[in-house]
Amino acid sequence: MMAWQRWITVGIILCILLLVFALVMPAIQQTREDARRTISKYNLKQIGLALQNYNDAYRCLPPGGIIRSDNIAMNGWLTMIMPFIDASPDYNAIDLNESWESPINVSIFESTRSYFLNPSVVDHYTATGYGLTHYLGNLNLFYQNSFIQFDQMQNGAAHTWMSGEVAGNYQPWSYPFNWRALGAKLCDGPNSYGCLPWSGGHLLFADGSVSFFSNKTSSEILKRFAEAPPVATKEQIEAPSKIFQTGLYHWSSINLQTNPQSKSMCFTNVLRNESGAALVIRVFAYEKYELTEEERKNTRSLEFSHPDLLLQIDSTTDIPKALGSTTLSKAATPEQFQANVKTLETIQGQLE
Repeated sequence: MMAWQRWITVGIILCILLLVFALVMPAIQQTREDARRTISKYNLKQIGLALQNYNDAYRCLPPGGIIRSDNIAMNGWLTMIMPFIDASPDYNAIDLNESWESPINVSIFESTRSYFLNPSVVDHYTATGYGLTHYLGNLNLFYQNSFIQFDQMQNGAAHTWMSGEVAGNYQPWSYPFNWRALGAKLCDGPNSYGCLPWSGGHLLFADGSVSFFSNKTSSEILKRFAEAPPVATKEQIEAPSKIFQTGLYHWSSINLQTNPQSKSMCFTNVLRNESGAALVIRVFAYEKYELTEEERKNTRSLEFSHPDLLLQIDSTTDIPKALGSTTLSKAATPEQFQANVKTLETIQGQLE
């Protein structure tokens, strides 16, 4: 009898614990989601402040995308506000005379920027390795070679939306076509604005304010925002019908062997998917820089070189031959070169 009573007591305690767990866990999850929502709102405020600072400097908003007369897409508005949003030297390392797809800028554009990422979204990269943005712009303010000034906003800055979270079909932050129509409803498929876990989303307005709108918001209200002057033409907002493949991808970096006396350091970046298979393999080199005592005291005023892309490896690449034509062949001893070839061939065998 005592044994049965003991088991009954244990069972009751377990039931109580499970009940408490079932009641507490949703509250914990909601608290975490609320925190992510707060961070996303702050990101939009940062973007808004950067846009206002850009306007103060140039008396207009940045062009949605710089498109040359020969239809080569160069860079977009999110790239142009970088120096107004953080103190990173990366913007100065971008060659704005090169297309966003140029190998010259790939070491920067394959990185992510925390202020362009919604913490509630797990996709951070495209399948080709570009860092994503989870925020897109108002296509009436940001379009091909746009030059919008605040006095063109006839409804006033407080009633003219500029940017917001998108619900899917994310694009690289470096992409020159980062704009999207507001639509008649939030969280209405991957081409809409909003964030599904929140059943709504934030919109940034031209006065710097950020407001939350639920997916129950009247289509008439969204229509007023969408049609607020200025209104771009169909030709101005034209963009490629490209959908980027995104997912739970991540970059890992592996140092390659070089001679200690060499001025170059080399490494490989490998983009992997959730199962660990390699998707992209890139080999980079950068110059060592020895600081003097005086320079060490003033490192904030120095600009350091960014890595140069030496080689992108696919399943057909003859690695010994391709690597032999790069600076790595001179930066490494013959033994180190062979070890690097073996390392890269091993990773090459993991390509999906």
